[in-house]
Amino acid sequence: MANEPDAHVLETVLEKLPKYGLELVEIRSEDGGLVIRSASGAAALINLANVTEYYTRTGDEKALDDFVARIAAALTQDELPDWKDAREHIYYAMHPRTDDEVQPPLARQVTPYCVSHLILESPTRNEWITPKMLERWGVTEEEARQTAEKNGERLLEETKFSVESLDDGIPIGHFDLEDETLNAALLLAPSLGERVGPHFGWPLYAVIPNKRRFCLFRKEDFEQLQERIIHFVIRNYDDNKFLSPELLQVGPSGIRAVEVLIDVYEDDEDDEDE
Repeated sequence: MANEPDAHVLETVLEKLPKYGLELVEIRSEDGGLVIRSASGAAALINLANVTEYYTRTGDEKALDDFVARIAAALTQDELPDWKDAREHIYYAMHPRTDDEVQPPLARQVTPYCVSHLILESPTRNEWITPKMLERWGVTEEEARQTAEKNGERLLEETKFSVESLDDGIPIGHFDLEDETLNAALLLAPSLGERVGPHFGWPLYAVIPNKRRFCLFRKEDFEQLQERIIHFVIRNYDDNKFLSPELLQVGPSGIRAVEVLIDVYEDDEDDEDE
């Protein structure tokens, strides 16, 4: 049937349910839906159509884990920490901006390819912050954003910044984060220029193709670095889905995209043409 989910997607989602404290109640073959229940008894009907389409196009295994994590976050609101505990773990994050994927709540466009949003960081997963969560905490969106900014500044101050000198003397910088998925919180921190400007000037250039890969370099070095940046940083990204394939300029006026370094869907388009 057309509505039946991809076998691999279905199998992978079902395998991941226990990891997030979820159980399968029913598979609805008539519409491809799954009835999922949390340990607290909250239940939801979900559909695998969108995640199946995304996986078929990209082969992104991480997207399947993210999908189950979002279900768990939605079904475990009763386990939400109180604001006193949560406020120390709220950060800015970035997410790819696409027309065919569910976007995070409270998202704001950063570049044509990506948006920023708010997350609640935990040892097991980073949850998207929703208006419902803000309501339960009794805080406004602006208060949550100010908290995320403050935490990003703290993280920036606490995190070691490393500069690697290439064979030709060109410096490349990166942060030594224990949790690399918080790279975007550093990129969006207001004091980034004060921290890295002495090494790379201000404004500077950056690339952040996925949550775990982020590097900074001087504007004047891009021409010499272009091939390396594209082929070794952008093309050879790991299993995390793209945040942005763009060359970014970061400076006093914020972040802007200078150019798109690689068409992230070009391989799919080539396959379709064959």
